[in-house]
Amino acid sequence: MYRLAIIIILTSFSLFANGQKTVISGLVKDKANGEPLIGANIVISSTGRGTSTDVYGFYSLEVTDLNSAQIKASFVGYKPFQEDIELNGDLRLDILLEPGVEIGGVEVIAGKPIEERLELGAVEIPVAQVKNMPMFGEPDVLKAMQLLPGVQGGSDGRSGLYVRGGSPDQNLFMLDGTPLYYVNHLGGFVSVFHPGILKNIKLYKGGFPARFGGRLSSVIDLRMKEGDKKKFHGSYGVGIISGDLTLEGPIVKDKTSFIVSVRRVWIDLLMRPVTKLAFKYSSMGYNFYDFYGKISHEADAANRFYFTLYGGDDRLGFFTHIREDKIRGRAKYIWGNVLSTLRWNRIYTPKLNSDITLFYTRYRYKNTRSYKTEDTKGRNLYSTGVHDLGIKADYNWHLTKNYKLRFGGGISNNWFIPGQISYRDSDSRQKTDTVVGSQNRTRALNTFIYVENEISPFRWWSANVGVRLVNFRVGGKNYFSTEPRFISNVKLKNFGSLKLGYTQMMQPVHMLTYSGSTFPTDIWLPATPGIPPGVSTQYSIGYSRSIKKGKYELSIEAYTKKMRHLIEIKGGIPLVNTRSWGQNVEKGGVGRSKGIEFFLQKKQGRTTGWVSYTLSKSDRRFENINQGRAYAFKYDRRHDFSIVISHKLSEKVDFSATWVYGSGYPITLHNGIYLATEPGSWDIESPNADFFKVAGEAYLYPGKNWLRMRDYHRLDLGVNFKKERLSKRGKKQTRTWTIGVYNAYNRQNAVFYYFGHKGQDPNQPIVLYQQSGFPVIPSVKYSVKF
Repeated sequence: MYRLAIIIILTSFSLFANGQKTVISGLVKDKANGEPLIGANIVISSTGRGTSTDVYGFYSLEVTDLNSAQIKASFVGYKPFQEDIELNGDLRLDILLEPGVEIGGVEVIAGKPIEERLELGAVEIPVAQVKNMPMFGEPDVLKAMQLLPGVQGGSDGRSGLYVRGGSPDQNLFMLDGTPLYYVNHLGGFVSVFHPGILKNIKLYKGGFPARFGGRLSSVIDLRMKEGDKKKFHGSYGVGIISGDLTLEGPIVKDKTSFIVSVRRVWIDLLMRPVTKLAFKYSSMGYNFYDFYGKISHEADAANRFYFTLYGGDDRLGFFTHIREDKIRGRAKYIWGNVLSTLRWNRIYTPKLNSDITLFYTRYRYKNTRSYKTEDTKGRNLYSTGVHDLGIKADYNWHLTKNYKLRFGGGISNNWFIPGQISYRDSDSRQKTDTVVGSQNRTRALNTFIYVENEISPFRWWSANVGVRLVNFRVGGKNYFSTEPRFISNVKLKNFGSLKLGYTQMMQPVHMLTYSGSTFPTDIWLPATPGIPPGVSTQYSIGYSRSIKKGKYELSIEAYTKKMRHLIEIKGGIPLVNTRSWGQNVEKGGVGRSKGIEFFLQKKQGRTTGWVSYTLSKSDRRFENINQGRAYAFKYDRRHDFSIVISHKLSEKVDFSATWVYGSGYPITLHNGIYLATEPGSWDIESPNADFFKVAGEAYLYPGKNWLRMRDYHRLDLGVNFKKERLSKRGKKQTRTWTIGVYNAYNRQNAVFYYFGHKGQDPNQPIVLYQQSGFPVIPSVKYSVKF
């Protein structure tokens, strides 16, 4: 692989033009608010050569042997830009694109055609489309991703992501370049990502560039808005389950801006009073909140600084108070994230820029139970968590028009608290203070460097050849990984392009989920000297084509993936015990996944949306599970089909609908019962009596996950009614009523199955019952932009 990279780089240098070279570089921004645009397309008309902006809105384009040129810029939802320029030397050209779509014969260009993008297995979701999708209580980023090919959602209504046969811990969520460990609220029904503060959402399922690593299945790159640098404005919304408020504006006009957003659920405001009335001595409450904040500062044309902060928690409480007996009791569950990022983006030359990031991220779960009587009091605390503190640097070097070099590296300290219980109890005679599980506290050091070579020696062929070198040190042991990455794009003239990809990934952390505890508990753990990191290898091939000048995009991809060193919790293991965590899991697991994905997307016009279909198979194999035979992965779904439609009926009304179909998930049920016996006692007075007696019933299982649930399908509908009016102060406001219907035709989709007597009558035969998921659920939200 390394020899191939060197040969390709040397070949590309030999093909570089030797004529007069001029570099055009700059930023592409929204004219109305100064927000940098990610992925805007910039093209030189006479040559057809072009590029796209990076995550900071920066572009660099080399022009050879031209004294003048016409430059064009375009981005979805913006009017196209065109300007004739004189080329007397390197030129800094910042481009301001005006929102809106021109009509009356003016061609609207969608951006860089899909067949020219050096990407495979990557999908970008417009934030505006996420906001308009039918909602289950709240517009949700992760639920939108579940409608993409190769992505499963897990249980009905939840925001889980199972990408190409992977599990949720194999997804790397990055907010402004910093990892986020826990991404759900309300037991998985709402994600932590509020669409109102995001400007870009991108999912990588395969063909991972070398700059990404640390997970086996996917990377979700989310970028926050920078805040309006021109004027102050905001929005608020009130829904059935929560409300939100967002404010943004300039601190120093055209230089420094801010954006803050707060979201909180309402459930506890109703739950506490209702439960107090329903139960004489007890009450309960639940709420969650999210806080996002960001400050962006342009010191000068070459230096920009960003500070990002996120904090969010779920809180669940049970309270007991018996006044006459002087008894108080409380149980509190708290889980959530804190994330902080400080970034410095610098443009050194028209060809070289960098991004240096200092970051901190933390996930914690705490369960506190306390009681107090007249004579005694006690406290029981369970806690688990993970903390990361690190720094990383990324460099982009546009060496020539045919060669772009990316390189960088980073280091982070990781602290893991796999789970411990501390117990305190005291009365008038003695005190007890006990801690269990502290032996599993672990510290690790994670370092990496990477290099990517983006080359395009021919107009019909380009490639990204890279490698990522990782070292994870834990418990005195070093896990070193060499991860080659390769993406190739061969253009087939007017017939699209053929793309190939190869990826190796290492994941040095594992997640255990105890669903049998009072509430689902996620425990993040590092690799140990006895349990190596997970490793995956993925091959993929794809065909891409733009249709009708980018109005439609078609992609077809096939992949095969193998994962090694997987783990699974052993049956019957308690949440916390005195053993090392490595003794609580089955290790050495192997996972295999393969599939074909079809994706047709309409990106322009009054009607937008997509159609996706996935044919896939995913399994697992552990030595001590299912007698060492391979079995279907819990969320293996052979067929998955989605339709997403968003239609603008008028300037005031738009309509959206999604329909999903999936074959049933695998489950484990017994298919036979026999009576188990055990030795009895021999009675000399009854020598002919049976020596064995019936001990109970035993169940027969053909294998793990041998049966399939019923097929799943669901229709969701949504409509937005918008009205603009002037406030009392004479300022423009946009008011929106959003009405949604989840599971519109009330499909009874299965969540799990169980056996029971017919009609709950023990004299009736045993039959199979289905526990269904959510019925038809209406929702409504009122929001105002001001």
